Amino acid sequence: MFSEIDQNLFYISSTLGNVIIIDVRSGNTLRTYKGHLAPINDFLEVKDHRLLVTAGDDFVCNVYDLSKEPKSVIMEREVAASK
Repeated sequence: MFSEIDQNLFYISSTLGNVIIIDVRSGNTLRTYKGHLAPINDFLEVKDHRLLVTAGDDFVCNVYDLSKEPKSVIMEREVAASK
């Protein structure tokens, strides 16, 4: 799926539970978002908030902040709550 934020970016979901962002101009992998223990069924880029939402066969939905280094927003909340 091409990014609505930057048309030069292409998202790929893997059977390993990752979403990979590729720069189509160079072919380079820019970021890899990990967080699923099974294949990803679907994902959506929320343009207005620069978020990536994923749903996987592991019955988990993850929300990633595209403006930061690859880290799950959900995981960040869990870490903050445990402090």
